[in-house]
Amino acid sequence: MRHALNAIARVLLCAAGLVMATYGTLQLDPLKSLSLREVLREPIFWVTVFGSLLAATAFAFMQRAQHTAGRAPRPVETTTARTGSGKDENESTAEDGDKLSLVEVVGLAAGGVIGSGWLLAVPGLHESLGEAALLGWAAGGVLMLTIAVVMVEFGLISQRTGGLLFHPHDAFGPLVVIILAASLWISYAINPAAQAAAAVSGLAEIFPALADPDGLTGTGSALAVVVTAAIIGFVLLPRRLVLRTNAALTLLKIAIPVVLVVFLALAVPGRPTDPGPAPGPTTTGVLSALITSGVIYAYIGFQAPLDVTGEVRGGPRAVARRVRWAVYGTVVGSFLLYSALQLVYTEHMAASGAEHGTSYALLTDSAALVGAPLDWLVVLVRLAAIIAPIGSGIVFTYALSREVYTLSAERYVPSGLHEQRASRLPGRTSDSFWLILLVNLVLALVVLVAVGGDWQTLAVLNTIPILILYAVTCVVLAVRSELLGTGLQQLLPVAAYAAFVAIALVVNESAWDRVWKGVAVIGWGSLALLVLPWLHRLRVPGLGWYDAKNHGARLFSRDPANRPFVVLAVYLAALTLLSAVRHRIDDDSVWSVWSLRVLVMIVASGAFVLLVGAGRRYLRQTRLTTTRT
Repeated sequence: MRHALNAIARVLLCAAGLVMATYGTLQLDPLKSLSLREVLREPIFWVTVFGSLLAATAFAFMQRAQHTAGRAPRPVETTTARTGSGKDENESTAEDGDKLSLVEVVGLAAGGVIGSGWLLAVPGLHESLGEAALLGWAAGGVLMLTIAVVMVEFGLISQRTGGLLFHPHDAFGPLVVIILAASLWISYAINPAAQAAAAVSGLAEIFPALADPDGLTGTGSALAVVVTAAIIGFVLLPRRLVLRTNAALTLLKIAIPVVLVVFLALAVPGRPTDPGPAPGPTTTGVLSALITSGVIYAYIGFQAPLDVTGEVRGGPRAVARRVRWAVYGTVVGSFLLYSALQLVYTEHMAASGAEHGTSYALLTDSAALVGAPLDWLVVLVRLAAIIAPIGSGIVFTYALSREVYTLSAERYVPSGLHEQRASRLPGRTSDSFWLILLVNLVLALVVLVAVGGDWQTLAVLNTIPILILYAVTCVVLAVRSELLGTGLQQLLPVAAYAAFVAIALVVNESAWDRVWKGVAVIGWGSLALLVLPWLHRLRVPGLGWYDAKNHGARLFSRDPANRPFVVLAVYLAALTLLSAVRHRIDDDSVWSVWSLRVLVMIVASGAFVLLVGAGRRYLRQTRLTTTRT
């Protein structure tokens, strides 16, 4: 606990110093005409000096902590599928120093969350809910924290890379994993494309030729393709360089919105010269706004440390401590940050009389502090609009490469994706990830081109599959409740049930065009993972390399994995149908809306009970089979 608090304190002090030094440097220019004595009397001069010293001192302590942790004699690039660390708390290995430190684990969690979401969701949520927008962040934060508690506490039981998929494998069998693998792979692969589209959209404020009111132009789409390739290609650099760069980017991504909150809270709002095109606010409900306005999209990504738990430094207790600090701290911290951003945004919107949907850049460009314009903040906003999405894309790309590696090791996908190959990449003599990243790049670019670089569509295709993955993980905890400890852990199944039903309500309240697209990509991805191995067995030309196991053949037998697969597939179909019904209901018909919500809760509750029962039945049958053999 003490080491974790010290690490967090060092990061916060370094971030505070960078913020103070950056602000002071930007304000030093007017002091050039003053004498030395006058300069020494200016508070901004001492803010700059103190911030620089604070950042330098904190960074020095961070470096010292890294060196004392020990250096590894060789890099570790492989991950172990379906195995835990198996080390005692006091056991030390030569490779442990090369595993993820607390700062790097926090960098994965916070770096995955702090992306393009806050820049685009805050104006969008205000447009949907007006002054009640803070309720959207509160509802999303409670939902995400509940899901995080369930996923973290259960995921730490085995502490293995790929646990997000192989815990469901243990509880339901391989057929359910097919659905979840498609959900995770598509969602994670799309994320770099969505973040690249967001980064280019941010750059379009400087170069208007990159975008128009309908989205990215041809030039903008081409640049988004290049940025997507650059994000995925960056993960091919030496692993330690990728992790440290991500930690530094995360620090910067947190510092910029903190600066915005501080100065916009002190600033006097002004009337924007260009009020923005969006009318509003609309009458969207809180639950509907969670996906439509990008709230859930802004929160997802905290699970990145759970994708790579087997790579975290230390024994079981140290790993659990680091993962808990990273995930819980990220969810709570992002809620506080997003809420603060929403509060200052709402205040400036109300005082300036600007139209709903006005961007951060327009608000900051017109605000003033002590009579001095804050137009320099526009530079930070535009910098965040480019850096934050790219950093988040790096996290998702890194995590996906590890998940696909474990899928390949278990032959859910071709075994060739986890084989070691000679590599000429810097810092690597052999590599097993470049082919995975190449496949992910192709998938991301295909989707990016298919949707024309539209960020909202990409965000939906990223959000719906992740929510389904979260929901099934909640059911897994209830199925394997015998693995839970005593005390508060016994309440986790209740939290899992609540999160499962809440996810169903959120999906049902979302716009129909978003729901069907999200479920459709899950369906097509699952179908591909089921059919391709069957075509390989039929010796279809061109598929000789696809040697994944033919799990689809189980559907034509009395395999115990069939029941949970059918229950989950029927539940997803029912949820999609209920969303279509919700689309047909007039929002003014309060009775009809609440009747449908009750029906959704009943259907979700029934699906939860059936999935838990199917999972426990699968466990009993597979254990009997194992005993006989």
